Amino acid sequence: MSEKIAVLILAAGKGERMRSDLPKVLHPLGGRPLLAYGLETAKALKPSKIVVLTGHAGDRVRKAFAGEKVTWAVQPRQIGTAHAVLCGLEALKGRGPLFILYGDIPLLRPETLQRMRTAFSEEDASLAILTARLENPKGYGRIVREGNGEITRIVEEKEAEDWEREIREVNTGIYLARIEDVRGPLQKVRKSIVKGEYYLTDLVEELIAEGKRVVTVGAEDEDEVRGVNTRAELARADAALQDRIRLRWMEAGVTMIAPETIRIDARARLEPDSVLHPGVVIEGSSKVARGAEILPYSVIEESEIGAGARVGPFAHVRPGSKIGPGAHVGNFVELKKTSLGGGAKANHLAYLGDTSVGARANVGAGTITCNYDGFHKYPTVIGEEAFIGSDTQLVAPVKVGRRAWVGAGTTVTQDVPDGALAVSRLKQQNIPGYDSNKRKKK
Repeated sequence: MSEKIAVLILAAGKGERMRSDLPKVLHPLGGRPLLAYGLETAKALKPSKIVVLTGHAGDRVRKAFAGEKVTWAVQPRQIGTAHAVLCGLEALKGRGPLFILYGDIPLLRPETLQRMRTAFSEEDASLAILTARLENPKGYGRIVREGNGEITRIVEEKEAEDWEREIREVNTGIYLARIEDVRGPLQKVRKSIVKGEYYLTDLVEELIAEGKRVVTVGAEDEDEVRGVNTRAELARADAALQDRIRLRWMEAGVTMIAPETIRIDARARLEPDSVLHPGVVIEGSSKVARGAEILPYSVIEESEIGAGARVGPFAHVRPGSKIGPGAHVGNFVELKKTSLGGGAKANHLAYLGDTSVGARANVGAGTITCNYDGFHKYPTVIGEEAFIGSDTQLVAPVKVGRRAWVGAGTTVTQDVPDGALAVSRLKQQNIPGYDSNKRKKK
């Protein structure tokens, strides 16, 4: 267990079944690319080195993860997993244990890999294989054992006999191998007659033939080891990930009403005693502070919600917004790159873009900030305790001072001084007898 390990992540597949121009490992899951999850799991092991093997559209994958401290390797032709590992080993000079993971298996837990590491060490093995028992094992290689329970080989489904297809214990493709023990046997793996590829699964028989120890560890959660090869499998992984995210936050003290209807990005942060109502969507690296309440069908994108704030229902908080402690954002209010000070309110039917709203200010129904002139965006500043009447248009750049007042129906094109009242509507005129005169003309 004291040995330093390396990690090889195979991410070279084209993902033809995704029917997409986007490389498979860049497809989003919970707001992050699939490959991000494999990298996160690998980092949790504190490895000496992480190698990511790319192939199809590898330049796009490397660009997407340009900031990661990994070593990149290339499989020029996708001719099987055994060949892929050989390509990856070229970047791994030396000896010791090596985890072989996949960029399209996103829900694998570090704890599972630690169990493999323990078994690998205690059994003094050359190879440890993560297996799973599935109700429907279709598509997976089957684990074939002797009468004493020892693994003898892995047979791919397309090459399996009928009795072998009845086996429910499957190969997940996740391995822990001793580099110096597998280099030679990998060279001996033969091309499959059926698919014309070099299967990594054949490594088992090669090692056993050399008298090396091969052990298995069973996965406790089948969702954890399922790969993503189709849009349907991506959706299933997303559902499993959302279950995991919601459970984690509820255990941390977050209240969720109808949690199955709520979506939370993997990067979001929630504090205890916050409350999420049905249909809430929280995207990106958003933060919801203690005691905040997000009412039904509100969307929070890359924004911060302060302690005790109240948002919704049907509110849209777009990226770059910050709602202060105790502030209110109500029905059908949209914010974009806007901050609300503590206790400020925008309760009804408003659009505030590129706006700073001071503490305890009140923004009336139907108010909009006219922040775009067709070429550039401009800011609006609303001072502390200001009162903005209903149906106001604030034409940016403009500033409304502290404790200033803006009458309903006003179009503000100039700054309003502290404590002043701005009114721009026309004087009302009443025309007596209008109805009777109108009817006489018919």
